[in-house]
Order: sequence, then C-alpha cells, then structure tokens
Amino acid sequence: MKKTRQIKGTLHASSDPSEAPTYYECPDCGFLSADARFGSGEIPCPHCSATDGVRRVFPPDRIRRLDSRIRHYHKLGESEIVVILAETFLEATLEDIIDRILVARGADVKVREIVLDGQRAIGGRIGRLFPHLTGEEFEEAAAEMGFREFPRRWRQIRQARNAFIHDSPFKGPQETLDDGMAAEAMDLLDQSYKLFVLMNNRFVADGARGRRTPTAK
Repeated sequence: MKKTRQIKGTLHASSDPSEAPTYYECPDCGFLSADARFGSGEIPCPHCSATDGVRRVFPPDRIRRLDSRIRHYHKLGESEIVVILAETFLEATLEDIIDRILVARGADVKVREIVLDGQRAIGGRIGRLFPHLTGEEFEEAAAEMGFREFPRRWRQIRQARNAFIHDSPFKGPQETLDDGMAAEAMDLLDQSYKLFVLMNNRFVADGARGRRTPTAK
C-alpha cells in the first residue's frame, strides 16, 4: 500500500546510535521524514507535496536534552534514575502524539488542554483516549507497525517504576530497579522514536492532509 511505503521510509534516521535520531517535520501536514533532502527543502513533502515553510527538526531540543541525560545516567550505571526518567520520557511522548492528533483534527489550544487535563492517567490515555481519537487500540496500532511487544514491555517497566516509587498496602515494596530493567527501558526509549514517527504519520499527517488541499507536485 502507498501509505505503508511512505511510513516505512521515515524510519531510517541517520544518527549516532548513542543519541536521539533526527527527523524533519512538514509544516503543512506534520509528516515526519528522516530524508535530509526533505529537511533542507530540496524535495517536497513526500506525503502532501507541500514545498513551502521551514522543516523543523524532530525531536525538539528539550527532548534531546532529556534523552542525553538519560543516556548519561545509563553509562554511569544509575539504573534507578534511568528507569524513572525513561518512563517519564515515554509518557511525555504519548502526550505529545495525542496532542498532535488533536491538532490534526482541528482542536484548538483550549480543547486540547481540557482533553489532556481530563485524562491524566497514562492507563486512561492509552486505554480510552487514544482509541477514541484514532479508532484503533494502542496495542493494535503498535502491532500493525511492527512493535507488537512494545505495549506489554512498556507496561512492565511502568509497573516496576510505580512499585519502586509508591508504597503499596497489597504488595511489598520494590527495593531496586536493576541493570536489566535499565537496559529494557533504554531499548524502549530507542524504539519509541520509530513508533512515534509511524503513529504520527498515520494518525496526524493523514488526518491533517484530509483537511487540506495538497500542493501540486
């Protein structure tokens, strides 16, 4: 399918594996591509054919700084900090993709604020908000995009983080977040970029393009 070829073509971000990858965003439809020619404006958007506007770099600097800090702590062997920050990173990524989907569907700032504030729990955002906005369960979308195990693995890391931070009257406390959990969290962090781009290009760029008239090639 044409859409599948377009989406897969965005995943080959050329970057150092020890840092955040680099993608470029179409200012018209929000499509993300790793093609440096698209980033420099040499070629039109491969999704909507727009040629105007500045192609912003994704992820933005604030995410790159957080990514860099997480990788720094991982090199130092600070497993507990890595798991806690990586989980925060993943939750922020989900919030960002939901916000982008809302924008693509024409929601203004006030509506977006109300929707996101009204559903702050990560479970509710995954289990209720995401399906309502996209028409697909998060797990199903991840599986279709080649990341079938991502939701389950993320849930396990989230549960471990919560057990470490919060006391529970039903279970004993989790005394540590070990190196294995930190390695798992880092793998999920790296995968999240690819999954985010795929979800963005299906649920954001497609939705935005449907509300615009594509620029002629």
